[in-house]
Amino acid sequence: MPVVTLSELLAQDRAAAFLRGVVAGRRYANAYLFHGPAGVGKGTAAFAFARALLCDGVAPRAAQAPGLFDAPPAPVAAAADDACGRCAGCGKVARLQHPDLKFLFPVSGEEKTLDDTILETTRQVVEDPFFVFQYEKFASIRLSLTRELLRELAYRPYEAERRVVIVRDADRMREDQYSAMLKSIEEPGAATVWVLTTSRLNRLPATIRSRCQRVRFVAWGEGAIRRFLVDRAGIAQDEAGLLAALAAGSLGRALELREREPLTLRREAFALLETALRRDPSALWSACQHYMKFGRTGRETLRRMVEFHQLWLRDLLRARYGMDAAAFVHRDHEAQIRAEAATVDAAEIRRRLLVLEEMLRAIEGNVTPELAIFSGLVRLVGGRMGEGEWPRHATARWDY
Repeated sequence: MPVVTLSELLAQDRAAAFLRGVVAGRRYANAYLFHGPAGVGKGTAAFAFARALLCDGVAPRAAQAPGLFDAPPAPVAAAADDACGRCAGCGKVARLQHPDLKFLFPVSGEEKTLDDTILETTRQVVEDPFFVFQYEKFASIRLSLTRELLRELAYRPYEAERRVVIVRDADRMREDQYSAMLKSIEEPGAATVWVLTTSRLNRLPATIRSRCQRVRFVAWGEGAIRRFLVDRAGIAQDEAGLLAALAAGSLGRALELREREPLTLRREAFALLETALRRDPSALWSACQHYMKFGRTGRETLRRMVEFHQLWLRDLLRARYGMDAAAFVHRDHEAQIRAEAATVDAAEIRRRLLVLEEMLRAIEGNVTPELAIFSGLVRLVGGRMGEGEWPRHATARWDY
């Protein structure tokens, strides 16, 4: 995740313009809330905003009495509405080493390994320009970290005129943490600017939402994601097009999927459907169980496979309505799409799409993923399971 300047933010023109106006006016709220879909650049924008606030040109260092033999500090050209990107303050923010920049984010695992987890994640943020935060289901911002931070906020900033605190995915906190944070946010004349990010706005307490200046971030266009993947990540056109379609407006999601070899995953998704079409319950159950050997990764893989089928069915609808192949996600399978579209009506395609939507809701809920996939695929191909056909190894029965 690169630490850029506000002028370098992509696909968020309105948010960037607002933040640059804030910097130009030099009048800062105590807290800002960056909200919008996951993976659209809220975290990147938070660091860009922090960089502007801590830039030596925008925010001169706190006055310190020079030593007898100290050389006068080098002048820094004042930036009108953005970080200069060249001064010592900008460099420290880019390396996440500025003493007046604090960064909290959700973590999982035992308390004794917390420091190692934070150090490793911070290293990846700095070194990997395509780093994407990925959490376990119950990852949270630890109470011990917020307590330590709030103790530090009682003191003046070390170098800059103000301190910046970035809280990533601020909806993953406990109620008592919000109460303590609220006291700091409401403190008059505070030397701290809070920047909270969330993709689940309604999960934040109303007291926090009402005290923050909100900044809305929007989904990326499919074309913008495709261009980014080709031009900056060096991904081939066909694969970039598939990733952009799967991403549903989230660049972060596209970058996450890139690591899973989407073309291979698509082949596996189609193979799973072919197994369902053979109407062999034991073979289908074994195929579904295979992915759960990989834990959370297996759950994510099954979710992505369902999404591949959704995109395929939408291509069938496009073909039935006579759209050009350029509108297809799976355009490299145009002949197969058009042939299948000629054999199935629009109502049946919509029925299958509803089944897939239910499968995704089940996977994201409390249903065992392989059970959700198994039952959904049976229904997708128009079958039903009798009591005698249900796999004897399935320990729980779930059906739509």
